[in-house]
Amino acid sequence: MTRIHITSAAIVALVASMAGAQEVAKVPVSPESRLWIDGTSNLHDWSCKATELNATVELDASAAARVAAAAPRALKRVEVKVPVRSLKCNHGGMDGNVYKALKADEAPEISYIMATFDANPADGGESFVVHAVGTLTIAGKQNKVDMDVTATRLPDGTVKATGAVPIKMTDYGIKPPTAIFGRLKTGDEVKVNFELTVGAKAIAAALSGER
Repeated sequence: MTRIHITSAAIVALVASMAGAQEVAKVPVSPESRLWIDGTSNLHDWSCKATELNATVELDASAAARVAAAAPRALKRVEVKVPVRSLKCNHGGMDGNVYKALKADEAPEISYIMATFDANPADGGESFVVHAVGTLTIAGKQNKVDMDVTATRLPDGTVKATGAVPIKMTDYGIKPPTAIFGRLKTGDEVKVNFELTVGAKAIAAALSGER
């Protein structure tokens, strides 16, 4: 009978290799990333742009290290946070009314966390479409949202992801804001648009463990 002896050192090495395979690399999005909200009203369309955006893309480090740039199979999680008071609508007293409607004092952040996704190649070879399922929290209320995100890998390895998701403010317990002493009344449905850019250098730094 052949006996196999496994030393404690071998066990430690095995555990370490398994842990390493599960390591996650967190990559911040580039400063040029942006998010904005488009809506309608009885007088004219409107748009509020986020002047501050905090977002992180988490990659499976071992999977990402095996490809030239972050491919869909390396993607693990995406988290986006936007301070409510960073939204600027550039239209009269709209800012203050939006902050009040979004309960900025009680719930100072809008946040999104991607939970699961399916990725499929798009036309062009360097693009893929991610059908993402996640949770969107606005005014302290959380709802599940589904969206399609188109991600394109640029020649230098940078990845740019764009998408839009329509939501109803009343689904989040928000009363559509008004402005101009009530003359302007916004519609219930708005569209949240985003363009997130993850630089090739940021991906490489995260994979190498640099901070």
